[in-house]
Amino acid sequence: MKATRFAVAAVLYAAALSGRAVDASAASTPPTQPATATAAALLDVGDRAPRLEVAGWLNAKPWSLDEPGGPDVVVLVFWATWSGPSRASLPTLVNLHEKYHSRGVKLIGITAEPAETVREFLDRYRPALPFPIALDEAGKTTASYCGGAGVNFVPYCFLLARDRTIAWQGHPEQPELVQFIEELLSGTFDLSAARESVTRARRVDQLEALFRDSCEQQSWRTALLALDRLLELDVPKERLLRYKLTILLGELDDVDAARALTDELMGRYASNARLLNSLAWDVVSEPRLYLRDPEIGLKLATAAYRACGGQDAAVADTYARALHVIGRVDLAIFVQQRAVELAGPNQREACQRMLNFYRRCQELQAGASADPE
Repeated sequence: MKATRFAVAAVLYAAALSGRAVDASAASTPPTQPATATAAALLDVGDRAPRLEVAGWLNAKPWSLDEPGGPDVVVLVFWATWSGPSRASLPTLVNLHEKYHSRGVKLIGITAEPAETVREFLDRYRPALPFPIALDEAGKTTASYCGGAGVNFVPYCFLLARDRTIAWQGHPEQPELVQFIEELLSGTFDLSAARESVTRARRVDQLEALFRDSCEQQSWRTALLALDRLLELDVPKERLLRYKLTILLGELDDVDAARALTDELMGRYASNARLLNSLAWDVVSEPRLYLRDPEIGLKLATAAYRACGGQDAAVADTYARALHVIGRVDLAIFVQQRAVELAGPNQREACQRMLNFYRRCQELQAGASADPE
């Protein structure tokens, strides 16, 4: 059981895979979009940080990177009021400021929006942002940093060392930001490790972009190739495996490959009830998937149920649905009763609704007949 149905439309593949495009505003084009840098000229770790060319400041006096007696570490976060992910990251940035500003770390938010737009947002936002906001209305600083790094989305941040070289860059909620801040403050910073971290992240971004484009073009074999390359990297595997199984079964109708993947996953993740349940739900909740092969959903749901020892309401709900799909209404009722018993307040109503449905199906079965008369 899941709160929302897992769809196989390419646009949802793309939105789910990209952690940055999580709502309509996130997919919007920035008011000032920096030009994309060539691969050979990408602003990289170890490069000198470009100067800040901004029109004004909010929450602070004007400041420059080469100001004498400046902070040991600077965090520049490019964001926008129209961007959902930017707004979602603000509590993290506030916590980061409060944790490190007394230790010699200066956090600055930079936006290319008009000053009045930003002021109106800050007047409404609570709690008030405690760190400086630089107004890059002409987009020069955004172009120097984000454009120089080949980045055309927000939020994105650059971590600057004491010598004002770039120590790291990436999404402000990546754990590497805190990791490298701590290393810079403690004198244990490893430039090569930071450069490798950014290179690896760029490789992931490239493969995700290939996957998204392939889905939009319905080039499913290329999408699978991108998924396989991503699975070789140090990234979360669950969503990638779910996409792979759904593409094999739902888009390519490659039942043999889907069965082989199912067997592989059941062996490799035999104790991972959460993953097995997610895979099972994707299949048994989508007719065009379970109609291709009902056994795949049943095997995954059974494995998930065994992995949790029958002690998880969501897993029991999925298993009951799989049993209903193959016509075992009696067993579906038995397992769904278990789901209702295990369900918390937020799940119980939905579980009970399905139990009522299975019971009604059983009643109808008793009076059903194949006799045309």
